[in-house]
Parts: sequence; structure tokens; C-alpha cells
Amino acid sequence: MDLLWDLHQQGQISSANQIADRAANKAESAAAELSRLQRRIERLSLCCQAMWELLREKHGLTEDELQSRVLEIDLRDGTTDGKMRTQIVDCPSCGSKTNTKRSLCVICGAPLPLKHTFEV
Repeated sequence: MDLLWDLHQQGQISSANQIADRAANKAESAAAELSRLQRRIERLSLCCQAMWELLREKHGLTEDELQSRVLEIDLRDGTTDGKMRTQIVDCPSCGSKTNTKRSLCVICGAPLPLKHTFEV
């Protein structure tokens, strides 16, 4: 009887080890993705700061004008949430409704213009 119990326990331990290994692999993948996204955010922040300083120096724009435009863009989707949301647009080729996340119309396959430069 002890032998059967030991075999059962070993099976349980083996199963728990497999689950733990899968969780560790997922955690490593998530950490790597988080690191990649953090680097991307830092790079985008650096580029935005450089663009803002160029605009301010070359064209005399003010912080108030920048803040006003940020708010205007944020409100385009009807919500002040600090995000640029997907919007529904008409395909310039066939007129079908589509969204700004797509690069091609799902109806006719025509290329769709991006709604803004930073849309991904």
C-alpha cells in the first residue's frame, strides 16, 4: 500500500513541477516583453521631447498650446482618458465602415490611410 501511495505522491509532485516550470516560462516571457515595452516607451518619450523642443524653438509654440492640443486630441473619441482610441472611418475606395486599426479595407482590400502618425 505504501508503494502505491509513494507512486501517487511522485505523480503529484511531477505534475506540480511541470505546472511550476510552465509558470516560470510564462513569467520569463512576460518580463522580457515588459522590458521591450519599457525600452519602446523610453524611446518614444525621447522622440516626443525632441520634437516638442524643436517646435518650441523653431516656431515659438507654448506649453499652453501643447496642452490644449493634447486635450483636443484626447477628446476626439469623446472621452478624456489620455488615450487615442480606434475610430470608425469610411474606406476611401468602397465607402464601407472600418476602423483605424486596419491598414486594408476588409471589403475591397484597398489601403486605408492611418488616422494619425503614431497609430500602430
